[in-house]
Amino acid sequence: MLKNSSVRKSFASLLLAAVLLFAVAIPAFADASGTQAAGSEEMPFTTYTYWDGVGAAEKTKVFCKPMYTVKTLIDAHSLGAAAFGSVDDVCTADGLTYLLDGTSSKIYVLDADYRLLRVIGDLTDSAGSPVSFAGAQGIFVKGTQLLVADTKNARVLVLTTDGKWQRTLPLPDSKIIPSDFKYTPIRVAVDSRDYLYVASDGSYYGALVYSPEMEFLGFYGANTVAVSIGEALRSFITDLFSTDAKRAGSVRALPYQFTDFAIGPHDFVYTVTATADQAAGQIKRLNPGGKDVLGKESFNFADDATHLATVPALRAIDVDEDGFFYALQSNAANRVFWYDRESNLICVFGTSNSVQAQKGTLAMGGSVAVNGTDVLVTDSVSKNVTVFSITPYGELVRSTQLSTLDDDFGATVENWNKVLQADVNCQLAYRGLAKAAYTQGDYRAALRYARQGTDRETYASAFVKQRTAFLETWFTPLFLGLVVLIAALAFLLRLKHKKGVRLLKNERLRNLFSCVAHPFEAFRLVKEKGMGSLPAATVLLALFYLLSALRDTASGFAFSHFDASNYNAFFVLLRTVALVLLFVVCNWLVCVLMGGIGRLREIYTVTCYSLLPVIVSTVVSIAFSHLLSPDEFVFVQIFNAVCVGYTFFLLAVGIMKVHDFGFGRFLGTTAVTVIAMMILVFLIFLIFMLGQQVYAWIETVFTEIRYR
Repeated sequence: MLKNSSVRKSFASLLLAAVLLFAVAIPAFADASGTQAAGSEEMPFTTYTYWDGVGAAEKTKVFCKPMYTVKTLIDAHSLGAAAFGSVDDVCTADGLTYLLDGTSSKIYVLDADYRLLRVIGDLTDSAGSPVSFAGAQGIFVKGTQLLVADTKNARVLVLTTDGKWQRTLPLPDSKIIPSDFKYTPIRVAVDSRDYLYVASDGSYYGALVYSPEMEFLGFYGANTVAVSIGEALRSFITDLFSTDAKRAGSVRALPYQFTDFAIGPHDFVYTVTATADQAAGQIKRLNPGGKDVLGKESFNFADDATHLATVPALRAIDVDEDGFFYALQSNAANRVFWYDRESNLICVFGTSNSVQAQKGTLAMGGSVAVNGTDVLVTDSVSKNVTVFSITPYGELVRSTQLSTLDDDFGATVENWNKVLQADVNCQLAYRGLAKAAYTQGDYRAALRYARQGTDRETYASAFVKQRTAFLETWFTPLFLGLVVLIAALAFLLRLKHKKGVRLLKNERLRNLFSCVAHPFEAFRLVKEKGMGSLPAATVLLALFYLLSALRDTASGFAFSHFDASNYNAFFVLLRTVALVLLFVVCNWLVCVLMGGIGRLREIYTVTCYSLLPVIVSTVVSIAFSHLLSPDEFVFVQIFNAVCVGYTFFLLAVGIMKVHDFGFGRFLGTTAVTVIAMMILVFLIFLIFMLGQQVYAWIETVFTEIRYR
């Protein structure tokens, strides 16, 4: 209880001041909170990219800072128009946006702020007859010319951008067009030379090409069917022995059609092929001759199947003036893949939602168009267009990557460092810094950044330069040291020869190393004189395993794809030690039944002795991977191939000697041994699976007993 009146008055004053301050602060805090919430609409998708070259995986998914955000949503309500019948295609030209409503036979023209300027419809031809393009699926604008792929009516309409009919292009009358060709145009485009390209649905011949005078020239850029050697042999044998009736009834593999294309810089045509079973080479860049110059036949431009329930399909594509292309994935997840002109993935943005509950989600993406740095994506289910705009961070990455591609490294170092400050997971930044450092002659920094960005190409180039500089400095001491070492070895060898000194006094160890130069004699001694050493053989097998693991983990960076998070030394054990033991056991079992006289320890000894060349080649590979670049490694690869071949030769000699087989009998027993190995692996796998099921059953029984 406060008895002093002055204290009570002071306390009351402080309490009143606190109440007044709190009353004033509440509206300000509420206003600030409301402003923040209104201005920070959370994007409904996460932006990510893929790192390549990390470990054995082709691509490694990494989340990154957003590079695109939702700018606006274009629908009938935002344009103040009647409800769209459909949203089939969108294209941009000269800052204007053209939106195709094929169901209603209308084209909506929007200004730079995506506000409605005019509606093109109610067309009439030169005779005054009405022209409808209901069912059209594609449009393209160049200059004052507007082209419509009138799919349902099997024609291409040539209009002006203010909505006047000029001409109609039906199916050309040409001998090179098959009689059963079904003409259903779905996409149309014009290059800088005014050549017209028309993609027809279901056509595996490629796009129809027209001259600037609208004369049909032929087909362009058809996809090809990849045929393996086995398929080619089967086809040859079938054609050789089949009757005419069987040949007529056979099913032949036909190339897939491309579902969308876009004209890029220098009139290169970018095509995208949408198939559920195609997981690589979906995008091609065709030169004027129709040849793919992108060189990415084995590259997957979409998500890996491991990240989705099904293999994703890319269905639409567009290219900006700098060669950056945007591919739309439209199936389980509607996303846009943004690549630069060298097919480096910059980011993936967008997502799927069955009802498009938020801006930035798509129920079913249809087409994509680029307007400056804006990306427009149509939604055929929700009947609208989502406009994605680039973020400041995305613009920084884009401009810096463009300078890197143009070898303009003036400001890239500073900008890439800014990128890394914003997102440390940007692989393009590390690679850009590596290239900049290499160009500026800072090879040590180039090696460091290339390693961080897993850029093995730049790393190898910088490594050669760094090695050259090192040799220029230390060549004389190294050369003199090598001469002294060779002289010392020559002196020791001569002294050994002169005095008869033996470096190895153990006869079994001498026999081990002599098997490389004299395999027949060495393995004969193993069989007849018992000159094999089980401990030495076991040491060789252990070295085989350890060096195999070291080759994966300790090779030079330019040669290694080691990823500690995914590496499993147990699998290395299976393909080295377990494989050798499996061969030894199966060979002993087979040869005992087929008259072989070799004992299990003898087979094990000669098999492990035969690994000596492979062990030496592995040591050489690991050592030279730190001294040579990949372009210089060809001689080491030849040496490795010779060592592997010599290992099989030693194994053949050893097996023949311990079993007293001829070469023909050796081949027969070896073939049966391989079959026995496969059967034994299958049995082991079957026993393992049954063991898992028995364990699960026992666990279930105990669980039931415990709860009952």
